[in-house]
Amino acid sequence: MNALSSENQIIPERTVNAPVHVIRTGRLILKCPVDVEIKRLVFLANNRAIAENLATMPYPYTEKDAVEWLERKTESRIGGKLFSIHLDIPGEPFIGTVGYGPMREGGNPEIGYWIGQPYWGEGYGGEAARAAIDFAFEEDDVVVMEAGARINNVTSRRLLEKCGFEYQGFGKTYSRALDEEVPVDRFALTRPKYQGLKWRRQGRA
Repeated sequence: MNALSSENQIIPERTVNAPVHVIRTGRLILKCPVDVEIKRLVFLANNRAIAENLATMPYPYTEKDAVEWLERKTESRIGGKLFSIHLDIPGEPFIGTVGYGPMREGGNPEIGYWIGQPYWGEGYGGEAARAAIDFAFEEDDVVVMEAGARINNVTSRRLLEKCGFEYQGFGKTYSRALDEEVPVDRFALTRPKYQGLKWRRQGRA
């Protein structure tokens, strides 16, 4: 059974300021990253192969970076959401993050994600991305979601295409880890295209 279709469960948990959502897929739990353990975050994120494929992740990745990221990312994000990714097993080990939000003022939300290297090759990135896409279109009323992938990142490009994203053209983005602009392929997923995807959660149309 495809755990990324109508089996996703979105459970609102109320906090003082705003609702925090927990999403359960077949194998994963996605939630607000308030309880991510710093040392584990550093252990997984301090990886050049990950940082080089993300726009804003530094390398090396230190405990100071982790603390600053958690303080910044657990605040309210206008036009976006961020989830920490955990295995749905006892202890709920943290394995990465997925989220979306505008990269520039007035821009469409852009999805971003990473999975710690020990968990590569298991399909967790696609499972988490689909759950976040479902949430964006069904709960946040996103109209167009954008994405980028470095031109040499074949895995990310395939993941985006499997999630329904369509190629939009060539561009460049600044890489914090490399401290330079790098070439990227640009993608977009529109609401009509999303509504035609077989795996999408059957929520509001």
